[in-house]
Amino acid sequence: MADRPTAIFASNDDMAAAAVAVAHRRRLDVPGDISICGFDATAMATTIWPELTTIRQPIARKAEFAVALLSRAAHSQGSAIQPAHSNFGFELIIRASSGPPVPGD
Repeated sequence: MADRPTAIFASNDDMAAAAVAVAHRRRLDVPGDISICGFDATAMATTIWPELTTIRQPIARKAEFAVALLSRAAHSQGSAIQPAHSNFGFELIIRASSGPPVPGD
């Protein structure tokens, strides 16, 4: 592409790792030519080169919240359950697969 992207945010770390592999096959420097970020902060994110920038979400807290909702529903004895909302936040883990765009691109 004449006007190629400078970054990819993948849906998960596996897809981000695949994007890094494709970038290497196309002789693109990660992060010099393209930054790549994954999602889920899996162990694999630190086993590839360059190590993946990724997003970590609080899976255990989300699971506890879901179990509490299910427990409340199970003990409601048929009465209506009100929807519950929560914001769990996330953590951006910056590693070597991301950087600023190259000037002039």
